Amino acid sequence: MSKKKPEGLPPQAEAAWDYPLYDAIMGRRSRRFGLGMEMESGPFTYKSDKEPIGLSDLETAMLVSAATATTGPILAETTLPGGMVKTIGKPYPSAMGSHRARLFFTNDHGTYVVNADQAKMTKKREYEDKSDREKILGFYENFVQKIDDGRMDLPGEEPGVWPHNQWVTNKPGTTLFMPVIDVTKDMIKLILNLCDSKAGRYAGQGGGYFIVDDRNGMRPCGNQKWVDSGFLSKKKVMTLSRLEKILSDGMLAEGAFMSQLIALAMQATGIGGWVYGGFSSTVVLGGTPACRGLGFKFIQSKTDPFPIPVGRPGVFEAFCPPNYPDMSAAVDAAIAGATITMDDWEAKGMLKPHTAPNHEFDAATVQASPEGVQCVKDICSYIYETYGKFPATVDPIQLTLFAQAHHLDLDFYDKNMKPGAYSETHANNMRDWHDGHVPKAKD
Repeated sequence: MSKKKPEGLPPQAEAAWDYPLYDAIMGRRSRRFGLGMEMESGPFTYKSDKEPIGLSDLETAMLVSAATATTGPILAETTLPGGMVKTIGKPYPSAMGSHRARLFFTNDHGTYVVNADQAKMTKKREYEDKSDREKILGFYENFVQKIDDGRMDLPGEEPGVWPHNQWVTNKPGTTLFMPVIDVTKDMIKLILNLCDSKAGRYAGQGGGYFIVDDRNGMRPCGNQKWVDSGFLSKKKVMTLSRLEKILSDGMLAEGAFMSQLIALAMQATGIGGWVYGGFSSTVVLGGTPACRGLGFKFIQSKTDPFPIPVGRPGVFEAFCPPNYPDMSAAVDAAIAGATITMDDWEAKGMLKPHTAPNHEFDAATVQASPEGVQCVKDICSYIYETYGKFPATVDPIQLTLFAQAHHLDLDFYDKNMKPGAYSETHANNMRDWHDGHVPKAKD
């Protein structure tokens, strides 16, 4: 896209923005067959006679913004807002406001990451009226970073892609969106909220939760001294595997939210595609000797036969070694942003949603206690030293869904499906988004 300052959205993008919400929800379908594709077996055997056409930058910007754009300050209207208010609102909800879901995507031109965490807010409602809509173009220009040339390598066979998706995944003309999740920051913050009763968030009365290692005889997770001192309650036991299941359940939902938003934006823009799994996250993130993947770094744990993804250096890294010298340093980094004052938050150019004076808000917000932070460091260090990774039972970096977007071959649907398989926006996509371009026939 041009670096020239946009002057309003093009009319097709305005029409997509105004597309009825419930029409998008009720009209959402998985539409898999795109231009240039071939289905070699089954009841719908068909070979497209059209050349594939990739998404335009404008189409891509619409989908990216639907999932990741800045929407304004988080309200955090609760009795103990803590550091949650010092985060930036996004179209999808995030556990504790961490927003550790990072959107990657790949197409015929390259592989990209959306650095949505670098965006700032400019007003309470970032998209308050039509004059604000052109901001999505600036968001796309400023926060989408190309990290590799060319389409991401992904073998169309096992173990990269399961057989039922091999015919369609990552083909020419497609854009493959990948919401990658880092669970380590929220793991640290969850332990802090459960254990630090002085901060008073999740722990409640009578001390914090006593986290025990159910894979090693229910032994304390480096926190026995905190039970002995009364800081943690021996009556409030939480097993490590249960804690990490709670963590993954909440964090992985963020990728699902992002993918659903992309799917609804596809309906509004007339782009085909769908949300799906059926792939090996290890291969997608780190590749194989013959496949680059997303280029993430892996470590080998002494307790897990499979390699453990810890991040792509300089792009998206988990809060754990080897990205930090030890878990103590990782904890400090993970909670640093939550402990700044509201004055510091505003000094960074951020907005606050409430009318309370900063000194009153800070006084009423109980920060983590020094004892709580040290207790968390002891627990996290135990996990890493015992298992050779952090967390213990799940990967620090996870990927469970693809959201693929492509232009439909309408001839396939006209031949194989009853009327209504696609909407008016799909029928008019080439007219509205590609200047009436007619897909070329294959040679």
